[in-house]
Amino acid sequence: MDDISVRKIGIDLVNIANEPVDFYIRENGDSNPLFDDGNQVSSNPNYDNQYHGISWTSAAPMRIDIGIQDTNSQTIQTEVNDVVLNDTEKLWAIAWQDGGELTLSTDVELPAPLEDKYRIRVFSIADTWVQIISTFVSTSEVKKGTFSPHMTIENCSGELYLGANPTDICDLDIGKSYLLIVNGEDLLLAAEEK
Repeated sequence: MDDISVRKIGIDLVNIANEPVDFYIRENGDSNPLFDDGNQVSSNPNYDNQYHGISWTSAAPMRIDIGIQDTNSQTIQTEVNDVVLNDTEKLWAIAWQDGGELTLSTDVELPAPLEDKYRIRVFSIADTWVQIISTFVSTSEVKKGTFSPHMTIENCSGELYLGANPTDICDLDIGKSYLLIVNGEDLLLAAEEK
């Protein structure tokens, strides 16, 4: 019989919905409803990022359902079903408002640090243009609710523009990879992709 080692995944639960949000995760094989109290893993105030890890010993990938619910009224819910993660993968789960609707977006974390540079991806809650002015100029459109590909920045100030706004990332550590969560023109939250 093969000895199966412990496998682990992680989920960064991010709330930028302008209200407190509860996160729920149901693992494959769990017969309880997703929004059962036993599946609540985090209660996040606005502009908060919490980490949740899951371990298992099966050789199969982990399948999860993720849901969010407004903390105050507990009447507004949304979910993403059948997310498949392999051993050591990490996931972004971002709660945000889309035209007044509580929305949940997910994507696998893609850390890609470069020595002496900033590596970023952008998640935006509004359509925006991201421009990097460095040794060359690059412009990318990021549609609301989507995650951009990686971009490289050499200097923390004066190179990154969200829409027409210059954006300073000097509070971030050089040589690391980040997800910048923006509202189209302003940086709301920066979180390291690990």
